[in-house]
Amino acid sequence: MRTNRSRGSPRDGGPHGQDTLEPGPRRTGARGGLPLGFCARGSTLESFRPSSEVLRLTRRFTTISMAASHTSPTVASRVPFADLCSTLERIQRSRERAAKIRHFREFLDSWRRFHDALHKNQRDVSDSFYPAMRLILPQLERERMAYGIKETMLAKLYIELLNLPRGGKDALKLLNYRTPTGTRADAGDFATIAYFVLKPRCLQKGSLTIQQVNDILDSIASNNSARRKDLIKKSLLQLISQSSALEQKWLIRMIVKDLKLGFSEQSVFSVFHNDAAELHNVTTDLEKVCRQLHDPSIGLSDISITLFSAFKPMLAAIADIERIEKDMKHQSFYIETKLDGERMQMHRQGDVYQYFSRNGYNYTDQFGDSPREGSLTPFIHSAFKTDVQICILDGEMMAFNPNTQTFMQKGNKFDIKRMVEDSDLQTCYCVFDVLMVNNKKLGRETLKKRHEILTSVFTPIPGRIEIVQKTQAHTQKEVIDALNEAIDKREEGIMIKHPLSIYKPDKRGEGWLKIKPEYVDGLMDELDILIVGGYWGKGSRGGMMSHFLCAVAEKPPPGEKPSVFHTLCRVGSGYTMKELYDLGLKLAKHWKPFHKKAPPSSILCGTEKPEVYIEPCHSVIVQVKATEIVSSDMYKAGCTLRFPRIERIREDKEWHECTTVDDLEQLRGKASGKLASKHLYVGDDDEPQEKKRKAAPKVKKVIGIIEHLKAPNLSNVNKVCNIFEDVEFCVMSGTGSHPKPDLENRIAEFGGYIVQNPGPDTYCVIAGSENIRVKNIISSNKHDVVKPEWLLECFKTKSCVPWQPRFMIHMCPSTKEHFAREYDHYGDSYFIDTDLNQLKEVFSGIKNSGEQTPGEMASVIAHLEFRYSWDRCPLSMFRQHIIYVDVYAVINDLSTKIEGTRLAVMGLELRFHGAKVVSRLAQGVSHVIVGEDRSRVADLKAFRRTLKRKFKILQQDWVTDSIDKCELQEENRYLV
Repeated sequence: MRTNRSRGSPRDGGPHGQDTLEPGPRRTGARGGLPLGFCARGSTLESFRPSSEVLRLTRRFTTISMAASHTSPTVASRVPFADLCSTLERIQRSRERAAKIRHFREFLDSWRRFHDALHKNQRDVSDSFYPAMRLILPQLERERMAYGIKETMLAKLYIELLNLPRGGKDALKLLNYRTPTGTRADAGDFATIAYFVLKPRCLQKGSLTIQQVNDILDSIASNNSARRKDLIKKSLLQLISQSSALEQKWLIRMIVKDLKLGFSEQSVFSVFHNDAAELHNVTTDLEKVCRQLHDPSIGLSDISITLFSAFKPMLAAIADIERIEKDMKHQSFYIETKLDGERMQMHRQGDVYQYFSRNGYNYTDQFGDSPREGSLTPFIHSAFKTDVQICILDGEMMAFNPNTQTFMQKGNKFDIKRMVEDSDLQTCYCVFDVLMVNNKKLGRETLKKRHEILTSVFTPIPGRIEIVQKTQAHTQKEVIDALNEAIDKREEGIMIKHPLSIYKPDKRGEGWLKIKPEYVDGLMDELDILIVGGYWGKGSRGGMMSHFLCAVAEKPPPGEKPSVFHTLCRVGSGYTMKELYDLGLKLAKHWKPFHKKAPPSSILCGTEKPEVYIEPCHSVIVQVKATEIVSSDMYKAGCTLRFPRIERIREDKEWHECTTVDDLEQLRGKASGKLASKHLYVGDDDEPQEKKRKAAPKVKKVIGIIEHLKAPNLSNVNKVCNIFEDVEFCVMSGTGSHPKPDLENRIAEFGGYIVQNPGPDTYCVIAGSENIRVKNIISSNKHDVVKPEWLLECFKTKSCVPWQPRFMIHMCPSTKEHFAREYDHYGDSYFIDTDLNQLKEVFSGIKNSGEQTPGEMASVIAHLEFRYSWDRCPLSMFRQHIIYVDVYAVINDLSTKIEGTRLAVMGLELRFHGAKVVSRLAQGVSHVIVGEDRSRVADLKAFRRTLKRKFKILQQDWVTDSIDKCELQEENRYLV
């Protein structure tokens, strides 16, 4: 469909003098009509000669768009995209908020007038303002408009599509858009720089409508999810060939989801409709907002949580520990563990499930839309009570380790949103609230009532679906004790909730508070690390360094300064703009370009490389606070900081006094990576809280270490001998007859050294019982955990008794390797004579050969092969595996008979190469091999969910490729 437009002379281009598209008089064109209130100026063509490919795509796209507009005319299919860009340009250039609102209101009113004329004043909510709104607020459409494209990728695509010389001036402008050029103030603004590069090469006036732009952007998002980069290029080619430079400037900002309007989404909502912001807070659905609130004169009588519609959850405010009792109105309250997972809401109706994240993203495909699919739904469907058919639950999606029976923290290397059924970890949904049961909405009920209802919705299944436990408390001291316990358990923190609070979507506080160790002064270990690299900023930070690459030093020889630094983290928060500006001035003259092919010898990087670097001797130390140290391959240190932020610049320290690699390792081992290991406690008297409040209205807060974690005073201990001279021990607990203090005193008498948290120099951990701290140490797999009986035997003989299997609770990899050389599968030494008691202990662990399972026999054989280096033989490559070859998928026809024969032969090959091949699928099977017929895969997966130990389903090519290459191939490539 064509629209008539008034012609005018082109104006000078540029961000301060563009082709303007201003509202004109209300009139209708001869063919189809011009949108009321819309008028375009300028239609001349500049020297852009599109290729035959561009013309072919243009004709094809135009034909499709015209056909679509004839079948279902909409406002978006009639309004030129240039008119929207003109409005956005005026909004951005206006300094006053009132002027910005006026420009947006004019555009919106014109849209509504044209809608009424097009639909003859009928309220057609299917044709709403949504096509324009999603372009104005692209940050709210992250799921639907997921392009996977950032500025650097756009720069490379433009260089390729425009055929710019790689080393040319314009190509370098696009690639180095964040680097200040000295004369321009737009450093960091890729869209503006692209505008000047594109202006001489593009149409002066574009021909796309808002609907066509949406269609192309939707195509880019679709092709991005399908990873089809060639089709993304074609879509961008359409935009380039049919858009002006000004339009592409705004398209770029829409693609990177940052329009830089100086105009908040709340302002946009308030102009559109008085109830728009509130409805979006509940639903997070921009299209629903535009349709339901299409008529500004009609409000919402009842905004509520609805089934299968995402809503923004209720959030907690940061608590002030000294005000807890006052904030809870001096009434009892609930304390919950603050879980370190992904906030997730679950909607269920019968066998239909949907899962939404905190920001409204749909993760149903991952967790399962029915009891037959997904990493969670098949395992929890049976937990719901039969009389509960509809429910909406709010909770935290966690990763559960079934071996250690503990929850994993988000800092570890896993993504709960991408876990698969046969992962070593399993998905567990920890529920703390319920918002609907059988169509009864519960948001207005008190938290106490909702919790009572929640316990009747489902029966918890440990490690799959659990109810977050609530502890009732009354005093500040109970909160502090709970926080200290959370620190001991390496948890994120605690939640405080008022029992009478109601559920308010997208509200923060309102009876919900949170406390994390990093919110309390003095509980966190801080690191003094050196700035070694930088990254140019964009937006308000354009033209200056906005993020910094920081490093720790290799420990130098005595008397020397460090010369080599290992990168540790990238940090870009915690400072004010003034502090950032002052730091930039201090370091400005020392920055040098970082060349990946010739990096500085003093700075060792991982995969993360800076844009510029600074010689360590010219840099400064920053004090950084973070929640924990986590493993990472991106940095040379092999780890990084989680949620780092700069606390202050250490003006009192020289560059060479920063944290060393050894210091970092000690901190990392101190508390399983957590940087909160200290305790908070209040006062030293036991007076009732009410009495203390009258005597001293403000409780003085004292930071320190709780008594049972303090290092013992061993200054008065007399040495008996030196068998443990300078050996470091960490005693977690003792036995009934030999408690922890007694063992520590005896270790000191024998010359040993005591620490309260194991570090890199700790010889072993002594544990009389497996509490949560011991389980965390075991899961880290860095330390040997030994029973107190070993220490008692050392004390008795006054010698360092060699470790034996009976003493060990857990062995780190190097100790396991040593024991494999010294002891057999049953704990009997190959070299040391045994006595009667030890022989009885060994025999008690040996089963009769008839009682041994095939898996145990295979393990014994594999152990012998490893001991004598036979395991390197290709004939033993499958020795550790119990494999089921799925020949039952074969049906009685010629093709499947051939496949069945092939699979049967494959079973013989597997046996020949050491595998235990079974004819029946049961617990203990490690792998299932399937042929080309995949008809039974769904049944195999359903059966797998009933097993405690999951098998992997692999294509037959895994077997053939492994045999051909004489070594086991990576399994993930062959998963079905």
